[in-house]
Amino acid sequence: MSRAHAETLPPLADAPEMFGHEFPGFTALYDYWRSVRNGKKVPYAADFDLLALTNWLPDMTILDVLSVEDVIWRFAGTTIVERMGHDPSGENAFKTQAPAMKSRTASAYQLATCPHQPCGAVARYTNHYSTGREGNVRSLYLPLETPAKNYSRLVALTFREDATTLAEPIEYTLTGTKILSIDWIDLGFGIPAEGQ
Repeated sequence: MSRAHAETLPPLADAPEMFGHEFPGFTALYDYWRSVRNGKKVPYAADFDLLALTNWLPDMTILDVLSVEDVIWRFAGTTIVERMGHDPSGENAFKTQAPAMKSRTASAYQLATCPHQPCGAVARYTNHYSTGREGNVRSLYLPLETPAKNYSRLVALTFREDATTLAEPIEYTLTGTKILSIDWIDLGFGIPAEGQ
């Protein structure tokens, strides 16, 4: 479907209450995502300008969801790089994914980017950083449409939720050692059965 023939969709509701006042960047990302939607189910990736969210850029990531187990870090903001201890851009996200949570994470990426029922998600999870620090983070994920249509893209904004604790230093940061919750966001097409 060309941009000139984009479908007409009802406007989305204001930012969900789950964002809370302590994470104003979530509302900024959601509102900007809505503003570039232009009648599509999800915005075109080419229409999504990260520089429109300069204040939140250090905490943003972009992931290319190529297949169930092939999710590539396309971009990682400077705060993300600093916390992880290296720049993951170009790497498969599952390189740093805690093995016990890999299946649940892969499923969440697939559900969020489903072409028939795209949805957003707020995920709360624990990371074990290479420095030995452990801490909970909260991420908002929203889907984008890519021109090739043979893969999908997610834009995410992540904030550290609370103080970190100390554990053993490890070679590579492990993301999602515990998945505390996934709250699905209805973008006008319902939410996955597992989120109901």
